[in-house]
Amino acid sequence: MTDGILQQCFANSVYASFMVLAVLVIRRLFQGRVPHKYVCALWLLVLLRLILPVSLEADFGVLPETSEILTLFEGPIGIHNAFRAAGHNTKEAGVIPNNAGSAEISEVSDKNKQKAEADSTQDIISERHTTHWSVLSVLWLSGSGLLLLYMVLGMLLTGRRLRFAVPELYRISVNPSDAVQRNVKVYLDENVEVPFLYGLMKPRIYLPCGLPREEAEHVIRHELAHIRRCDQVWKPLYFIVLSFYWYNPFVWIAFLMFSTDMELACDEAVAGVYDEDLRKRYVQTLLSVAGNNKGMGLLTLPFGKAPIVYRIKEIVNYKKKGATGRFFGVLVILIMTLVFSTVRVSAGFDPAEIADYSLVIPLADEESRERYLLVPYSRDPNAYELLSLDESLETEVRENSDEFWYERPLSDYTIRQNEAKGLEYIVKNQHAVWEGHVLLRNERDARKYDALAGDYAELFKEIIPERDIGYIYADYEVKGLGGRLKKGFWFLQTGTLMYIDLDTPPSYGWRLGLTSEEYMRLERQLSENGTPTFDASDFNAWKPLLDELAIEYDFALDPESARYRGAVEWLAKMRGGSWAEGMSEEQKEEQIRYTIKSFDEDGDEVPFMSVPGMLITDENAADRRTIIPIPEEIRQRMFDLNKEEFLKWNGMSVDTERSSVYRAYQEQVPKKDRLKGTWTLGQYERIYNRYFAEAVKESDPGWQAGEDFNPAVLASITREEIEQYISSDGAEFTLQKD
Repeated sequence: MTDGILQQCFANSVYASFMVLAVLVIRRLFQGRVPHKYVCALWLLVLLRLILPVSLEADFGVLPETSEILTLFEGPIGIHNAFRAAGHNTKEAGVIPNNAGSAEISEVSDKNKQKAEADSTQDIISERHTTHWSVLSVLWLSGSGLLLLYMVLGMLLTGRRLRFAVPELYRISVNPSDAVQRNVKVYLDENVEVPFLYGLMKPRIYLPCGLPREEAEHVIRHELAHIRRCDQVWKPLYFIVLSFYWYNPFVWIAFLMFSTDMELACDEAVAGVYDEDLRKRYVQTLLSVAGNNKGMGLLTLPFGKAPIVYRIKEIVNYKKKGATGRFFGVLVILIMTLVFSTVRVSAGFDPAEIADYSLVIPLADEESRERYLLVPYSRDPNAYELLSLDESLETEVRENSDEFWYERPLSDYTIRQNEAKGLEYIVKNQHAVWEGHVLLRNERDARKYDALAGDYAELFKEIIPERDIGYIYADYEVKGLGGRLKKGFWFLQTGTLMYIDLDTPPSYGWRLGLTSEEYMRLERQLSENGTPTFDASDFNAWKPLLDELAIEYDFALDPESARYRGAVEWLAKMRGGSWAEGMSEEQKEEQIRYTIKSFDEDGDEVPFMSVPGMLITDENAADRRTIIPIPEEIRQRMFDLNKEEFLKWNGMSVDTERSSVYRAYQEQVPKKDRLKGTWTLGQYERIYNRYFAEAVKESDPGWQAGEDFNPAVLASITREEIEQYISSDGAEFTLQKD
């Protein structure tokens, strides 16, 4: 956490450095033309730039982004903004769910392991850079602590020094109607050599004993100008901020110049109500105390503060600034605010970041004619970058992709927004949200997504040891299927509703197994209605929603049932024979109850999003490639859908809805025939597509899949026509037209 604060402070100090240079130039250009109070306002803008941790983001921004600054200084001070690539098996992290739905996390973990093997050197570099930040954090905090200690001790010592000061015995009539004056006390002290202002909320003016009455009047006017401007607050605040940016010389310059311009502004305020004779006397008063400033603390406001020569010159040559000077002062402040509060945000991504051209998805907006590319995000395949497509980029992708090129209509997708996160996700119409992907439109979105993944790795590092794994849960949260809580986080992944509780290891909260249908109902509810408003860490709080969606969560366990035995055997196989060792009976039952929903009444495992009998095992793997009869109705549905999609996609065989035909078949045949029948139906699907492709090529020999063709070519082709040319060897179909 300290490292992150230091990085933000470093970025802010760079922004402020540019701003300090700009103020110095403006100060020089408008010298004598703009009142000094406007210059002081510019120095206060520098202060705000140092304090505020955020910036406005716009395409027209002048300042570079924080990530660009950190990358720019990567070499000199060891900053490294890349993410560690190594992954860990989620079972070791304590996050593997206890059913077949764990495939998603396991697959990502395997990819992370492969990536780690390829980038092990990068891991070492990242560790070193992390160490560099830690060392810098210690140095930074040490320097800040010393300066803050200096400030506190200085204020305490000054207060102790003034403990014998006595109230002034006479009233100086400077401006009786001035409300500020009536609330300010004037003190005399024989140990005070130069008049000054001291105190934050209740400032006091301290005068040396023996100061002539006329000079005291000039001094009080000057100090009252400080009070009206709240300088006794701004200067200590500036020093506190300076203590956190002590390593930046430009911040020291800003503090010192603000102190100088503050005095000049007060001189200007006094000179503005004096005639020429009184201004000369004011200068004489300034000269009489000029040599007595030694020993004054940084946080007091002494009347005779240097540079005396410059101040005298300004007072002697004082001319009241007109409306033009005030106008330019306000204009400069507005421009500086706009320029230095806005950082540049890139409108898109660098196309060079495309890592796997075969996974790129071209999109076309039928209405606007705009064309895009969906490209898997380099740091997380669950997210996609959206790139505007131009001719050069299209040529690049075509040359590097092994897949045929075709464009999908943008209307086939739905883009949803998570307003709380400021991110979007894109979902194929009529598909489950879990098939959707986080949509990153520009580098700003990518930073938000990266930060969200980092939050999971930072907050829950006991079970999410790598930032790469944090992307899994960041994806859930953006799509409304997960969220972080005070002591853990919840998420809905394939076949599982789970809450990870860091306070209750090793059970990590609670888990609820879901059937495919239950999962789809709950997922739809969450994606359409947003994150639950109830306490998602409390399983009892979920029960009304689960009841509403007819999701089973509380049922009796029968140890004699085949379903119960199937769950226990699966747990023993996946976790070892001693999987229940150390568990209480309640914890053991919870694990079985969670797992049992993945088995049918016969004790057979039900693959997620499938039906019993579709799990490939060592026993059935050998004979599943067997041709068996398929009902004519199912074959006709497969034929009709194949022809429709062949015409729609010009012979491409992706983005298909044919899974609905397979599911309809599987649900109507005996469990023992489902694997073989599904294999056979796939053979019909392949033959239908091959027949269509050969028919088109007979009409146009140069045709390639993805290119337009005359749809009339397929109009007269029927299922019966194709099937008369099918032959079988008992395991596969072949097409023999000769």
